[in-house]
Amino acid sequence: MSVVIPIFFALGLLPFILRRKWPMALPVAFILSIATIAPIAWALYVSFTEYGVFQTAPVFAGLKNYEAVIRDSGFKLSLRLTALWSTIKTTLEIAISFFIALRLRRATRRSKAALLLLGVGWFIPSFITVSGWRAFVQGYGGYSLLNTLLGTEIDVTLNAFHAFASSLLVSVWLSIPLSTMIILGMLGRVSRELDDVMKIDGTGDVATSNILFGEIRYLLIPYFLFQLARSMKEFTSVFLMTGNGPLLPEGFTPQTLTGSTTFLGIVLFRKFNTAKDYGLLSTYAVFVGIFAIIWILGALFSRSEVPRRHRQVLFLSSAAHVFLGLLTGWNWYIIPIVTGYAILPLIIPRFKKSFRRLVGILLMYEVMLSVFSVAQSGISGIIPASLLSVPLILFSLRYRLPQFDFSVPEWLKRVLITVCLLPTAVVVLYILFLSFASDSSILPSLTIPTLSNYSRVLSDGLLSNIFNTIGVSFWAFVMVLLAGVPFSYLLATKRTPFVNGIAAVILFGSLYTGMHTLLPMYFVFERLGITDSLFGVGMVVCIQSLPLTILLLGSFFSSIPKELREVSLIEGLSETGYFLRIVIPLSLPVIGGLLTYVVVSSFNSFSMPLILLNSQELMPFSLKIYGYVGEVRSFYTSWNLFGAASIIGIIPLLLFFKSSLKLIYSSNLRDQGIEYD
Repeated sequence: MSVVIPIFFALGLLPFILRRKWPMALPVAFILSIATIAPIAWALYVSFTEYGVFQTAPVFAGLKNYEAVIRDSGFKLSLRLTALWSTIKTTLEIAISFFIALRLRRATRRSKAALLLLGVGWFIPSFITVSGWRAFVQGYGGYSLLNTLLGTEIDVTLNAFHAFASSLLVSVWLSIPLSTMIILGMLGRVSRELDDVMKIDGTGDVATSNILFGEIRYLLIPYFLFQLARSMKEFTSVFLMTGNGPLLPEGFTPQTLTGSTTFLGIVLFRKFNTAKDYGLLSTYAVFVGIFAIIWILGALFSRSEVPRRHRQVLFLSSAAHVFLGLLTGWNWYIIPIVTGYAILPLIIPRFKKSFRRLVGILLMYEVMLSVFSVAQSGISGIIPASLLSVPLILFSLRYRLPQFDFSVPEWLKRVLITVCLLPTAVVVLYILFLSFASDSSILPSLTIPTLSNYSRVLSDGLLSNIFNTIGVSFWAFVMVLLAGVPFSYLLATKRTPFVNGIAAVILFGSLYTGMHTLLPMYFVFERLGITDSLFGVGMVVCIQSLPLTILLLGSFFSSIPKELREVSLIEGLSETGYFLRIVIPLSLPVIGGLLTYVVVSSFNSFSMPLILLNSQELMPFSLKIYGYVGEVRSFYTSWNLFGAASIIGIIPLLLFFKSSLKLIYSSNLRDQGIEYD
């Protein structure tokens, strides 16, 4: 067993041995150093070296790898596709979620049923629902239930637009439940008196939406931009639904073959599987990390106050055009945008009206330039920096547009809400039908239902795969208990620069991590001897759970009256005794909610075990499901076994479903939604 495990447990027990408060930060610092800081540092170091498969040590190579990445036209095309897909996906996700949240604000029987359906959509692991959608939409080479029912010819393996659109819609559908819950939490802050005033005034639907958006925009705009940053590194839903997508005509390049859904995460995964030079692979990871940081900075800057926000946003937009332009290529048409965004912040203190007008002119110029570029060059004409700077600046300056107030007919609202929520029931029922099919047909006949699929997957070792996933949950929850819980208490009671710095790394890591950090993490874990272990996967799940842990428990610990601690200390309890005997028992309901989150996150994990695990004996539930469905162009897909295994695997999660509802409906989720993929 790796030396990492006993070191972690020793650090976890250190606060209770020393009976001091400061060692409570050590377990979290240890985990962050291994799973967040070390992979980033390793990728930066190795990116300047030549480090082949058969080399024992890296050799300094200067900027050779960076020059190779800049020459990779397929990688540039992938960046353009990723920026376009992320922008459309996030816009649809927030718009639909905002509409659903407005409809479900009032606690009626219908809204509660809709919320329950949304909870089911969040609860079922994404690798199951995405595979179910693939069976429903694609089936075998386009022979699917959807095409049979509608008479369509959708084929995600041959048609580039079909692949792009289907991955987009499925990813939006997966994101709607959590985003709706978060927006509902935001709307819960709006006073009921405002609703009464709007009702008395007879405010229409559009005006009501504008007013409520204005009430929560200080939360909703940063959330939109945070989701945009997260979408840049999405992997699981796209990989399982469409793989690379059909190759594009301009995607046949020497270094990278690019399809319509070959986004940055998929590019890195493909290169990881065929990597012969770890230095070059690390350089790709560094570039993707820089892209992620640019979008994350945009989200962070959107939370600042005016005029600081305007300066930060414009400087970032100018820098993004320079950096991304150097990679993807740019001409003199961009110069007015770069110089204008860099100079205009200097006149904010004196010329506010002139400033807003000049920025507006630059925005219109940038939009027209982007439209002209795409019209002239197609996908290759996409300007990635514009997809960040235009919405970022618009949200920052918040120009007022003419408002037209009208109301949507009630029957149309019901139709729209049904269209948004019905797919959850459709895909779950379809997976259930597949589990009773006598063969692997995507058109299952229930005239002769069979239970043989269930016995086949059980005899195939499915239970051991489920127990492996439970093992991941166990290790992750142990680490949350020994690292996350004590640190949350320390954060709530003693905010030193060191503690605040660790909290900042935790929250930054939740936004930054993705396939570009999982790949360097593999090499770090390999040297520590925890790659092919459930403990290693559990550590990554723990990292994912830490932001929510410190938000929930930190808020709870802060709400405990200080007088209780003072009385306990007077009675002779040490700080550690007060924490163990008073604080922990009081926080058990919150810790129980975190257990639910850890279990669901462990069952949802797909990319982590796909990268970190090699042994068949350690294969978790997610990879077992993947073994039945395979990649998009697989001809050995067993949809009936996939359905049966999925239904069996959901059963352990049902035990946590009731408690999970309390967690996902919590307003504490409004700033989060932590995902690796």
